[in-house]
Amino acid sequence: MSIVTDPRSTSVSEVDFRRPSRVSRDAIVALEANHELFARRLSTAWSASSYAALEVEHVATDQLSLDDFVRSLPVPTVLGVVHVAALEATAFVQLDMPFALLVVERLLGGPGDAAMGAIDRRPTELEQALLSHELLEPAVVAIDEAMKEVSAETSELRSVEIAPQPLQLGSPGDLLLLLTYRVEIRGDLPAQGLVTIAYPVAPLVPQLDRLLLGGRAGDEQVEDLNASPLADTVLDATLDVRVRIGGTTMDAGVLAGLQPGDVLRLDHPVDRPADLVVDDRHLGTAHLGKRGRKVAVQIAEPPTPPRGVGPAAPGAQGPTAGVSAPGTHLTDHRDEGMRR
Repeated sequence: MSIVTDPRSTSVSEVDFRRPSRVSRDAIVALEANHELFARRLSTAWSASSYAALEVEHVATDQLSLDDFVRSLPVPTVLGVVHVAALEATAFVQLDMPFALLVVERLLGGPGDAAMGAIDRRPTELEQALLSHELLEPAVVAIDEAMKEVSAETSELRSVEIAPQPLQLGSPGDLLLLLTYRVEIRGDLPAQGLVTIAYPVAPLVPQLDRLLLGGRAGDEQVEDLNASPLADTVLDATLDVRVRIGGTTMDAGVLAGLQPGDVLRLDHPVDRPADLVVDDRHLGTAHLGKRGRKVAVQIAEPPTPPRGVGPAAPGAQGPTAGVSAPGTHLTDHRDEGMRR
């Protein structure tokens, strides 16, 4: 038996089995979204220093070994070696040399016109100092902004390499995750260039959960709250719990003419649970009913209870009996003439 496949319906992807990917696609997408902070912060910093309207936009994400990354760089180039405090590891920030020197020319009062041709040479000592202080250091600050959920410590620009070699930067086989951004200067003298962040994958992977979930997972946050010295004070606080059962719309003239005894029809079916609300925040749902002569509700979908707070006390009367929890009070709605 043979199977014939239409070649037009197939696609081929290149896979290097010697260096398999260690970061999942879902994690990469989330990391890209997290680094929108990097792009915004860098755009603001470079726009202010170059006195130009400047936009930074993500264009590609790749995974390469350190050796392949360095060999792919043009010479000369601008490669900042950065100690990233959030990872306790060395990362790299790379800029195109022609674009970087064009921005430096603008910083020094020149036109910085890309139409006059690319500047492809090694920078002078003055230009290299400006590359470090005006371009790379703001990029390091932007990295800290993107990584602030992991660590509040400050990263450091260790050195600037113009003709980098793999053996000078680390093990050639180390895997890097590259985030590449296009930098566009708009206005009368437009120009474009690329900036790339290269994170080491090995120390990045353990931090992805914390980075992508806002510093800590939700369960860990609950555990920390219950273990904190303020837990007893927080759990003893009195909250104003309200039950929201819907609303209606009417003309302003009708509203102005309402009199005692008028009946308003609410847009809320009888069999639909009401919303349990604290400070306009939805916490759960409840069924409408009565307990004795008072209007009450029975909890249908409670909020997640804090540690040490058990279920409501027994004694509910039937499926529409009212219940209350310690530290809360139910609003007594006595308008039995209300119709839904």
